[in-house]
Amino acid sequence: MKNKPAILDWVFIIGLSAVWSSAFVFIKQTAPIFGAVGLVFMRLFISAVILGLLFIRPKHIKIIRENIVPIFIIGATNVTIPFMFFALSAYYINAGSMAVVNGSTPLFAFLFSILLLGFTFKWIQFFGILMGIVGLVIFVGVDTLDFHPMANLSAVMGAMMYGLSMVYIFKLNFKDTKLMAAASMVAATVCIAPLLIFFPIPWNIVTTESMLSVLYLATFCTGLAYIPYFILIRNVGPVSTSIIAMLVPVFGMLWAYVLLEEKITLLMSIGCLFIVIGILMTNVIGNESKNKST
Repeated sequence: MKNKPAILDWVFIIGLSAVWSSAFVFIKQTAPIFGAVGLVFMRLFISAVILGLLFIRPKHIKIIRENIVPIFIIGATNVTIPFMFFALSAYYINAGSMAVVNGSTPLFAFLFSILLLGFTFKWIQFFGILMGIVGLVIFVGVDTLDFHPMANLSAVMGAMMYGLSMVYIFKLNFKDTKLMAAASMVAATVCIAPLLIFFPIPWNIVTTESMLSVLYLATFCTGLAYIPYFILIRNVGPVSTSIIAMLVPVFGMLWAYVLLEEKITLLMSIGCLFIVIGILMTNVIGNESKNKST
């Protein structure tokens, strides 16, 4: 198994972090308009159409049929369920709070990798993940965090599902990552669609601006982003892939500085330092562990 990210893997990690850094802001803006179910459905439906047209061909039908159960499990655990959890939490907590909770994804990926894949436990990786989470809290600022028990729990469940699904995807080891990304997105759309009967989209309050926001979320933060995401899971494993969750707020800060001329404070810089050190501990210094079964 390949453990340490190569140059191309780091390009994917940094690229996804840069793209996903804007997602929480758009979720916060659009969830009250579309509703949690409506927002998730629109993201998945548009993504499924894009990926389906690009990567699913008649010759793939047999492969999809033979792997229909894993595809639906991935669609539900990696997309539908965590998207719903974060969309629900967006009603009550701010984007910074969601980003901090999402930053716990590497911890869940680490724990599930040990429990389900038999990965060797490495204290330096564990402390690296904890340092990254502490860095996120410092970065966002304790005084700006929103605490709503059910909303925070919902976000934690979303992060846990991400970690679990990464481990499951890695264990399956699909070769055609583009097909898997497309098929699982279609499956995720099918999973969420029946809920629209009970939670219809209030089209009367949907604006052009909100539709453009959803289109951006679906195209760049969901559809196209899931191709390198699946490649990363296959190449470097769930733990290394999951550290993207720690880098997202850092890139959000950089976008705000470049585009909005927002200031970078000392605490934000200290938080970034903790995050970077944590990532190095997790992926460079401590990432020599091997799967026990290999």
